[in-house]
Amino acid sequence: MNDLAEQSREPSDQSVTIKNELVRRLQRMKLSEKRLLALAIAKCNPKPKLLLHKAVTLDPQTGMAPGWSVRVTAQEFMEAYPQIDPKHAYTDLKEAAESLFECRVEWDAEVMERGKKTTVKKAVRWIYEKTDTSTSGWVEIKFSPSIAPYLLGIDEEFTKYKLRHAADLRSIYSWRLLEVMAQFRKTGLVKINYDDFCAAMAAPESCVKDSGQLRRRVIEVAVKELQEKNGLQIEWEPVKPAGRKVTGFEFRFKPDPQGRLF
Repeated sequence: MNDLAEQSREPSDQSVTIKNELVRRLQRMKLSEKRLLALAIAKCNPKPKLLLHKAVTLDPQTGMAPGWSVRVTAQEFMEAYPQIDPKHAYTDLKEAAESLFECRVEWDAEVMERGKKTTVKKAVRWIYEKTDTSTSGWVEIKFSPSIAPYLLGIDEEFTKYKLRHAADLRSIYSWRLLEVMAQFRKTGLVKINYDDFCAAMAAPESCVKDSGQLRRRVIEVAVKELQEKNGLQIEWEPVKPAGRKVTGFEFRFKPDPQGRLF
């Protein structure tokens, strides 16, 4: 399914486009996995509905939907992330591809059971086959059909940002905050409740339980790095109704006037 990838685009011009709903769901992964995943997503063409149809339609012979594949070369990996040591680029790429198989998207869903609404835990893998890392100089990521509606055939309610503006980030929290803000690129104002924010950041449980730790270990780290590396002007504050516990956050931001972030 090579038509799902935009092989000719320059890394500096690639954009990562995903449905807003996916951004807000829990995604636990390391920075190396995030880098590979974002590059693979950036190589996909998110608009044509036909691509989504191909990815999710059951094969009459196997009874399974095929998903779709994207090839990422070590050269592309280095070009997208210049800080990677060329001597270790392919090793880093293979290790990220191997561990990406264990990465999932998790969320709570409401379902009807015997006429009553109940909440159940849902989880899907980003990819549904372990990557073959015996190839020379490249890996092929096979995306799960379950994830296709969030990455393909997208024409509304999506998050989009330039891959190059995430390339130098050293904290996964900075990357995740960039994605959250990209949802509100037109207004420059993010209003998000506490639980949704913790899920979007994939914050550690210790931070979820303690808003002070969340501020120090997640928010301040992310805000500082986005200010320093992307020139973002960010102001934020916790939402505390009647001075009680923190129930959410507000972020106000403006992209750097010297460049296009989103």
